[in-house]
Amino acid sequence: MSIPRLAIERPVTMFMLSAVIVLLGAISLFRLPVDLMPDVTYPQISVRVGYAGVGPAEIEQIIVRPLEQALAAVPGVETITSNSSEGSGNVQLAFTWGTNLSEAADEVRTRVDRVRGRLPLEADPPTIQKFDASAQPIVQVGVEGDYDRVTLREIAENDLVQRFERVDGVAAVTVGGGLRRHRLPAVQQCCRW
Repeated sequence: MSIPRLAIERPVTMFMLSAVIVLLGAISLFRLPVDLMPDVTYPQISVRVGYAGVGPAEIEQIIVRPLEQALAAVPGVETITSNSSEGSGNVQLAFTWGTNLSEAADEVRTRVDRVRGRLPLEADPPTIQKFDASAQPIVQVGVEGDYDRVTLREIAENDLVQRFERVDGVAAVTVGGGLRRHRLPAVQQCCRW
């Protein structure tokens, strides 16, 4: 017996079967939790080293390459991606799915500590961060005006950051771009009598 013939000969049975399927679907729809940003942990760790006043080529030679060589042997690493820019170097490690990121971060920290002696003394200490999708910025604000870039950055750091931090639900505010005014150390003058 075919399904169309069964549906025509027994309409009440088909109606009841369809009603049960729709009812189960409706119950599943209302009990199924929906989350716009599900809690997904991407197996990525980032190592960043800052070195102010140094160009990208030098950052790559003296910071990024030694880090890449040391981190290439970390267990579970699938890909290594690096980025060298003026004043900072960044190495990102992508691990295979299912890797325990806490253990991987400990291993990365150990290997970075081994290389730390080969990094320049003036460089900032390496920072290791696990990738967290919920820590990504939700809002990015650009500041533009008739001032120079140093003044615009100072306005953002001194005025706007404090105002944004007072808003409920704001976890952190970071300022990027612009130029920083470098303060020269006071020169001690020696006097001859």
